[in-house]
Amino acid sequence: MITISEPISTTSPIGQPIDVLDSPQLLIDLDVVDANLERMFAPFRDKPVGVRVHFKSLKCGGLASYIAERGADGFLCAKLNEAEVLADAGISDILIANQVVGDKKMGRIGRLARLVQLRICVDDAANVAQLSQAATEAGATIGILVEVDIGMNRCGVDPGEPALALAKKIAASPGLRFDGLQGYDGHLQLLDNREEKRTRCLQSLDQLVGTRRLIEKAGIPVNIVTGAGTGTWEFVGHYDGVTEIQPGSFVLMDVAYHAVRPEFGCSLSVWTTIISRRPGRYILDAGSKAISRDFGTPSVKGRPADRVLQLSEEHAKVESNDTQVKIGDHREVIPAHCCATMNLHRNCVAVRKGKIEALWPIEASGRYD
Repeated sequence: MITISEPISTTSPIGQPIDVLDSPQLLIDLDVVDANLERMFAPFRDKPVGVRVHFKSLKCGGLASYIAERGADGFLCAKLNEAEVLADAGISDILIANQVVGDKKMGRIGRLARLVQLRICVDDAANVAQLSQAATEAGATIGILVEVDIGMNRCGVDPGEPALALAKKIAASPGLRFDGLQGYDGHLQLLDNREEKRTRCLQSLDQLVGTRRLIEKAGIPVNIVTGAGTGTWEFVGHYDGVTEIQPGSFVLMDVAYHAVRPEFGCSLSVWTTIISRRPGRYILDAGSKAISRDFGTPSVKGRPADRVLQLSEEHAKVESNDTQVKIGDHREVIPAHCCATMNLHRNCVAVRKGKIEALWPIEASGRYD
C-alpha cells in the first residue's frame, strides 16, 4: 500500500506568526475575545445576575476553559454531545437549554448527571417522566427548567397555568429538582430596530416573570429565570426577576450579528490564500465548506472595499480594485454566521497580536447527537 500523505509535523507553531499556517484555517483572535468578555461580564459583576455562556456557538472545549477562567457563570448548550464536551473540559455547571428525548440518550444523561451539576429544559410531561426514570436509575439528581414560549413559537409551554402544571409534575418526580424557567427570545436577536426590539423583549419578559410569580404563589420556589442572547442581553439582564442571561455569539461574532451589536468585535475569521486573480477580482481557497453563508455574505477583514461576490464549495470570489493583489497573498474572511462556521471545522488556532498562542480541537463540531 502506498501512502502519499505527508506525516504530521512535530514542530510546534506556538509563538510563530500566523503566516506559517496553511489555509483554509479557522482563527480566533484572543485579544478581541478578551474585550468581548469584559464588555459582557462587567455590567453584572455587582449585580445578582449571572452570565451563562452558550456553547452552541463555540463547540470548543479549549475555548470554554479559556472563558471559564475569565469569569463565566457556567455554560449552556443545545445538545447532549456539547454537554459531554463541556464536562470533559472541566466545566461543572451545565444547562442543556433544549429538550433531550429518547431512550438511547437517557443512559448518557444519567452518567453525566453523576459527574456535573446538570440542568435540562422540558416542555412535556412524558419527557419529565423519562428523565425522572433516567435520574433514578443512575442514582443522580437532574435540575429541570420549564421552557416557556415567549414568542419564538418553537419549543416551550405557554406562560402561566401550563408552566405551573408542568412545574408541579417536576417537583413531584423522583430524581428531578425543579429549578426554574427558561424563556428564549430568539426571534428578536437580529432585529435591527432597537426600540422595537426593546419593547417586544420587555413584553416577553412580563410573561416570563409573571409565570415565575404564579409558580412561587403556588408554593414552589423558582431559583432560576434565564433567557436572552447576544441581541437582547442588556434588556433581559437588567429586568427584575431574571437571574441569568445566556448569550453566546458575543464571544466570536460574525457579519450578521455585528451589524446589530457593533459593541462586540469579530474575533472569528478564516485564514485564506489568494489562488487566482483577474482585473477587478480575486479568488480565495475557501468556500461554503469552510465559511458558513446561511446568514448572508461574509466579509474580508480590514478591507471594506473588497466585496465577497460568491461562495462556491471551495472558492470565494471577491470583487476588488486593489491592483497590488498577488497570488499567494493571505486574507482573513469574517463569516456571516459564527455558530455554523465553527461546526464546519475540526480545529481552530487561537492567536494574539498576529502570533499563534494555542491550538484547540473543536470537539463538538460535526456532531448532532
